[in-house]
Amino acid sequence: MSDKQTRCPNCSTIYKVSVTQLTVAEGMVCCPKCSAEFNALLHLFNPQPKVIEPLITEAQDSTAPSEDVIEPKQEQHLLDIFDRKVANSNITLRTYLNNLNTFNHDPITNYPSLNLSSSIHANSQSKPRTRLYIATWAIVNTILALLLVFQFLWFNPSSSALNQAFISACNLFNCDTLDERYTHIKVQDLNIESTSAISTVFSGHLVNQYSKGLKLPLLKISIFQQGKLISSSIKAPNEYLVESLHGITRIPQDSPFGFKFSINFSQSEFDNYKLEVIRP
Repeated sequence: MSDKQTRCPNCSTIYKVSVTQLTVAEGMVCCPKCSAEFNALLHLFNPQPKVIEPLITEAQDSTAPSEDVIEPKQEQHLLDIFDRKVANSNITLRTYLNNLNTFNHDPITNYPSLNLSSSIHANSQSKPRTRLYIATWAIVNTILALLLVFQFLWFNPSSSALNQAFISACNLFNCDTLDERYTHIKVQDLNIESTSAISTVFSGHLVNQYSKGLKLPLLKISIFQQGKLISSSIKAPNEYLVESLHGITRIPQDSPFGFKFSINFSQSEFDNYKLEVIRP
C-alpha cells in the first residue's frame, strides 16, 4: 500500500499519511488533535505484527516437554506468514487479504487524516497588493497606452480623422506635426526659363528654416491656364536636386539646396503656376 503511518511526537496519536501529502508538504504535517506541527518522515510508525500463540494449560505445561512448548520466534521464510492459519479456522492470511472486501465492508483506512502544515499554506498564498503598488502599475500602464496611441498618430498622419485628432492633441502639449515642420522649408531665388517650345525649366534654392534637419521634401508643381488647372506633378528629390547634391537625403538647417527640374509645357501655354513643398 502507498499509505504510511506516522506518530505525533506530542500526543503519540497515530495517523495515516499519503505519499502525496509527504511530497506536497515536504513532510511537514499538523496534528488535528494537539495542533502540533512535525515532520512525518522523521516519525514514521511501522507496527509490528502480533504473533498469536496457542494457550497452554498447566497440565500440558507439566506433561509436554519444554522443547515442544517453545515456538520459534522467527519465521524460516518471510512468505510463510501468508500460509499460517488461525486456530479453529481454515482461512489463511493470503485468503483473507484477497477477499478483504467480502469479509469487511467498512473502510480500510480507520486512521484520521492529517492536515497540511499551516506554514505551507501561508507560504503558498500570495501577499495582498497594496494601494501604492496598484496605483504605480496603473500609472505605468496608462503612460504606455498613451505612448502607443501617440506613436500610431505620429506615423499615420495621412488619415484625415487621425490627423485631426493628432493636431488637437499636439495643440494641448505644444508640439508640432510633420506637416507643420515642412512649412519651414522655403523656396528662394525661383527662376523660370523656357528652353524650347515644349519645355520649361524651374530652378532655385530650398532653405530649411526649421530648428532641425529634415528629410528632403517633395515638390509639387501645378500649372494653370485662365484659372483652370491643366497639369499637376510631384517631383522627388532625385528629380529636382542639382547634380552636385545627388545622393543626399536630408536637408540641414539654414543650408540652401539648389534644385532644377523641367515640365513638358512651354511658358506660353500657362499663365499661372503653384510650387508647393510637401512632406515625403
